[in-house]
Amino acid sequence: MSFDIEKFVIIDNHAHSILKDLAVLDEIGFRQCFSESRCLNILQDHVNKSVHYMSMLDHLLRIFGLKSEQEFLAFRMKQDSAQFVQMLWDNVSLGALVIDDGYNSGHAMNLEQLSKISGRPIFLCRRMEAIMESSILSAESFKEVLSNYKKHLLSSSKRKPVALKTICGYRGGLSLLDPTEKEAERDFDKIKKSLGETKTFRIEKSPLYHFLLRKSFEYAGQAELPVQIHSGIGDDDADLVECNPALMQPLFRDRRYSKTRFVLLHCYPYVREAAFMCSLYSNVFMDLSLSISLASPSSAMLIHEALSTAPSTKLLAGTDGHSCPESHWFGALNWKRGLSHALFEMINSGLVTQKEAEEIGALVLHDNAIKLYKLEGLA
Repeated sequence: MSFDIEKFVIIDNHAHSILKDLAVLDEIGFRQCFSESRCLNILQDHVNKSVHYMSMLDHLLRIFGLKSEQEFLAFRMKQDSAQFVQMLWDNVSLGALVIDDGYNSGHAMNLEQLSKISGRPIFLCRRMEAIMESSILSAESFKEVLSNYKKHLLSSSKRKPVALKTICGYRGGLSLLDPTEKEAERDFDKIKKSLGETKTFRIEKSPLYHFLLRKSFEYAGQAELPVQIHSGIGDDDADLVECNPALMQPLFRDRRYSKTRFVLLHCYPYVREAAFMCSLYSNVFMDLSLSISLASPSSAMLIHEALSTAPSTKLLAGTDGHSCPESHWFGALNWKRGLSHALFEMINSGLVTQKEAEEIGALVLHDNAIKLYKLEGLA
């Protein structure tokens, strides 16, 4: 039996840009790209003994004929950035990326720079919270907030977004309030009074935040832009208990958002819950991005678990790669490896035919993303 998805092109539906000085990463900085911890002890003494990190490093050392982490870090500093990025991403057939540009934006390449250095089409996913914060800071009235926020959220003056994203999981969790406009306006007045002359502002769970969030979902439905929602694992400021995607079930049932397509990101350890949401609601999709890298030894199991409940038309491949191109490469590598193993098991169990498995592989790795984000003809 011949079954091989090794050369299938991957559309990375969720990732971030790489550092402008991507070659200048010391041991700790490089390990940070493969851990959500910011604890120095974890990065010094434990990440390098994590199976996912050892697997990643072992693959890189074999590709370049090197013998140690230190040797690899010295080697990568000497490489031409464009050649290095393109070689790595060619290695896993990473064809295009949808980039959330709200992460580490001061130090990361902009999307034009990333496209040039990688030789790939790069598409924009616009993060909601940063636009909310700037709109609130600059507005003199609640009416002005609503006007400015919608205008900037959907603006295509520099680059047209193919998706929007919320990190509400980091800002109080996925159980959303449903405030009235009056409640949101009172909250705006309260927030503006407390801010005074402050120039920075971090929006958190509140009537104003969730009113704007729900407005965002309506705008996204009208503009036919999918909404990515962080769920499950992430930085340590996310309350994992409050990041269960099942908490959003009332939202998915709400007819106000029936035209809005939602993409649940990461999902671990709530893969079953996310997959069940995908099986219930036509406008809910999922990826496994960060889970596929940080829990790479379980990648086949996680993909199998997702496909056990979610239709294969609802699962997308993403890497959540950031800062260094190796993180995108490793995520793509694990998608190929995990999906192959999961589909082999399904073929051997008589659950699907080889032809059906190949069709599933194509859907997950690229077809679903092209259709959902309307990428056909944009590259």
